[in-house]
Amino acid sequence: MAAFVSPRLRPLLVLVREEHRRALETRWLFGFAIAFAALVLGLSYFGLAQSREIGFQGFGRVTLSLLNLVLLVVPLTGLMLGVASVAGDADALALLLAQPVSRDEVLAGKFLGLCAALTSAQALGFGGGGLVIALMAGADQLPGYVALTALSFVLGWLSIACALWIGTAIVDRVRALSVALLGWFAAVVGYDLAVLGATSLLSGLPLESVLFPALLINPIDLTRVLVTLAVGSGALFGPTSAVLAKWFGVGGGAALGAAVLALETMAPLGLAVHAFRRRDG
Repeated sequence: MAAFVSPRLRPLLVLVREEHRRALETRWLFGFAIAFAALVLGLSYFGLAQSREIGFQGFGRVTLSLLNLVLLVVPLTGLMLGVASVAGDADALALLLAQPVSRDEVLAGKFLGLCAALTSAQALGFGGGGLVIALMAGADQLPGYVALTALSFVLGWLSIACALWIGTAIVDRVRALSVALLGWFAAVVGYDLAVLGATSLLSGLPLESVLFPALLINPIDLTRVLVTLAVGSGALFGPTSAVLAKWFGVGGGAALGAAVLALETMAPLGLAVHAFRRRDG
C-alpha cells in the first residue's frame, strides 16, 4: 500500500498511523464502542418496557432514543481525545517536531489519526448493534439510523478539530481540558437556555429570525435537527426543524446543514494550524 503513496504524503501517512495506534492503545475507545453497542441493543430491547412490551424494536424508536445520548457523549469524547493528544505533552511533541516533518503535517496527522480511531469505534458500536436489530426486528426506517451514525461521525470530527484548537492554544493540559469541558457544557446546556432567553427578550421579532441563526451557530442543535429531518416524521419536527424545512425543504435543509457542519469543522482546524505555527515547542 505504501508503495503507491506519493513520497510527499508518506510522512503524513506515518503520522496518521502512529496517532491512530496511540489512540487505540488507550483501550477506552474499545469500551466506548462496546458501550454504544450495548446502548443500541438495550434501547431496542427494553424501549417499551414501561408498556410491558419487551423485545427488539425497529430503527425508528432506537434512532430517536439514541439521539440525545449521541449529542452528549460523542462531542465530549472527541474533545477529551483531541486535547489529550496535544496539550501537556511537550516532550513527545518536541521529539516529533525534531523529525523532518512540518508542523502542519504533524497537526494534520493528529487530526486524521484521531478521527480514524474515533470513527472506527463509533462504526463498531453502531454497526454491531444495528446489525442485531436488523436481524431481529427488520430494516424499516434504517435511513434515519444511518443518518444518525453518519452525523455522529461528523460531530466527532468537529469535536476533535475544536479540541486541537484548544490544545494548541493552551499548553497546560488541565487548563485546556477545563476550557473544553466548559465549551461542551455551554453548547449542550447553556446554549439552549441562552436561545430561550433571547427569544423572550426579542419577542417582537418573528420567531424564525431568532431560531434560524441560532440553529446554524450550534453544531449540536444542527445535528439534532438533521437527524429529525432524516427520520422524516413531520410530527416530530420541533420549531427549528420546521423553520429549516419550510425555508429550504427537507433536501435543501439537509444540504445546508451538511455544508454548515463542514465549515464549522474546518474553521477550528484552521485556527488550530495558526496557533500551532505560533506555539513554542
